[in-house]
Amino acid sequence: LFFIFISLCFISSTIFAQDNEKLKLKVEKMNKTLVAAMLANDTETLMSMYTDDIISLPSYQPTVKGIAKLRELSEMQAKSGWKTTSFVLDITDMIFSGNLVIEIGTYNMAMSGPNMPEWLDNGKYMTIWEQQTDGSIKIKVETWNTDTNPWAQMEQVNQEKKVD
Repeated sequence: LFFIFISLCFISSTIFAQDNEKLKLKVEKMNKTLVAAMLANDTETLMSMYTDDIISLPSYQPTVKGIAKLRELSEMQAKSGWKTTSFVLDITDMIFSGNLVIEIGTYNMAMSGPNMPEWLDNGKYMTIWEQQTDGSIKIKVETWNTDTNPWAQMEQVNQEKKVD
């Protein structure tokens, strides 16, 4: 009996490891889609990646709940003239729990906007992916925050203006 129990434990851990590897590959593939959609300002593709009850916790903004509100804000940004010109995600950790995958990582990005120089940013993020009944995964919760101190950047710009 002991041998059977140990064998079952080994087999089940091997199966879970294979499932986790498949989920990791799905997250990596979805991240490539997300990056491409951000660079293209493709709101439709971005919205297709979220659950209807998405909770988004962006830096320097209130919590956004629900796909309708997220769509509204995404469309406003797309119309504002601001554009993401580069975006790189680097996954540092993944945690698997039931039908959820918690992705933790860092990002580097650049944006440009009307009458503004290119803005560079880097920071960290956490995305919680939820496995759907059809086997796909969608973003259930996301948060990110910058490692760049915007006040220090503003102070530097002000100092440069004083020199000119």
